[in-house]
Amino acid sequence: MSQVRFQNSTLTGKGNSNLLIPILALWGVVIVTLLSYLAFESEVDQGSRYYLLPWSLLTGAVIASPAIYLIYKRQFDPFHPLVFPAWSYFFPAFCVGGILLSFGLVEPYYLVFVEDERYNFPLTFVYIIVGYLALIGGFLLPLGRRLGEIVASWLPVWNWQTEKVATPGMILLAIGLANTILAFTLGLLGFQKVDERGIFDGIIYLLSLFFAEASLLLWLYIFHNKTFGVPQLIILMTLLITSLSRSVFQGNRGIFISTFIMIAFAYVVSGRKITFRTGSVGGGIAAVAVVFGIIYGTTFRSIKQDQSAIDMSSYAGVVASTFEQVSSKELNENLSLGFLTLGERLESVSSLAVIVSNYEKLAASEEQYGINDNIWKDTAIFFIPRVLWPDKPVAIEPSRYGDLYFNFSENSFAVTPIGDLLRNFGPIGIPLGMIALGILIRFIYASLQENQPFSFWRATFYYIILITISYEGTFGLIVPSIFKVGVFAVLGIVIVRILAGRGRKDAQV
Repeated sequence: MSQVRFQNSTLTGKGNSNLLIPILALWGVVIVTLLSYLAFESEVDQGSRYYLLPWSLLTGAVIASPAIYLIYKRQFDPFHPLVFPAWSYFFPAFCVGGILLSFGLVEPYYLVFVEDERYNFPLTFVYIIVGYLALIGGFLLPLGRRLGEIVASWLPVWNWQTEKVATPGMILLAIGLANTILAFTLGLLGFQKVDERGIFDGIIYLLSLFFAEASLLLWLYIFHNKTFGVPQLIILMTLLITSLSRSVFQGNRGIFISTFIMIAFAYVVSGRKITFRTGSVGGGIAAVAVVFGIIYGTTFRSIKQDQSAIDMSSYAGVVASTFEQVSSKELNENLSLGFLTLGERLESVSSLAVIVSNYEKLAASEEQYGINDNIWKDTAIFFIPRVLWPDKPVAIEPSRYGDLYFNFSENSFAVTPIGDLLRNFGPIGIPLGMIALGILIRFIYASLQENQPFSFWRATFYYIILITISYEGTFGLIVPSIFKVGVFAVLGIVIVRILAGRGRKDAQV
């Protein structure tokens, strides 16, 4: 088994610069779209906010600074805990999104809720910059690294032999798939939600995560294998069929690119060499996944119309109608829809600015809506299972938050940890909370990846936790989500460990 060591990144050396190609291609689509609008839209000056352009670029430079430093040190890793949130959310949402907003290329209706734009928009960028610098600062503090190294020394090595991963991985995939189907049937997955939560709904949803965990483990098995034969082909086809099926039923605009990112992680962490060719192909696939996901997800939601839970046969009918409608349109019509929606979906500056502009005057109303002090509430009671507390309060309801701040309850608006900290604690909460988050992600990184050899279970667990941290959602749900997902991820790993047995390279530290 090859030993790929993690120093400050997953891979080291000159070849890492090729890892930039998929990311550049991904957001290159956005830039080309932007330039196209600037060239062909005669009304681009209407509603333009050119004064935001320097703020957008400055914010982008701050967000990109960890990646630039790692490139300089020849240790670039797209899945480094400071780099991954930069390219997967912060940079497109606030730099690219800010540019779109500054040129008037996106005009969300809730801009009317931002009072005194020339004050609140720059202030929003200041909060973003302070928040991300605090995240970097918390990551660089020695506390998270030292605690992580202590935990890493306690954790089992469990370096399973590659050939022993396939069967347990397929069994875990089957368990996850069964729970995924059950979760869809109960309205817990996809573009639907239940009116009342059952006491076992949370457990069923978390068990469905075995599907993603097993998928990643099997992709690692494929890429870590030195040969590719019939077993690998069977697993590859199974993964493609099940992943694509789940994606089309999910009806999520980002589900296809999420699947691609998981595969890319498995490819990189397995020690595969990234060449210019593989990087270019990966970038092209990523761009297609983004655009097609936007087209499919938008069409799916327009057909289904709302998030009401429906039976599986009706849900399957929506999937079929979506493919039929997408295929019936001309290519340029689909691309127009995709690019327009992509621009609107990327831009998160305005939604955060609504919080910046209104959080003080809406503080009293938040209590009436039951969304006040959500960070304390979510952190204090998350560890109590709903089985033991059937009436446990639900975490901040997106519908109530949307109704109060955006006068629209049928959409999940971006809150971001920065906005959530501002709502709960005021401006001082942003640097303090983001420093704490930086310490947390360094602890996770040092525990599972930093300066460690390749391990199937550590790589899988690290990625599951990495994508669980939502930089679009609330700060209050970060720790509860990590805990809940982490417990079930460990359960999945233990199942694989039991089924895989103890190989000659499997030992305890």
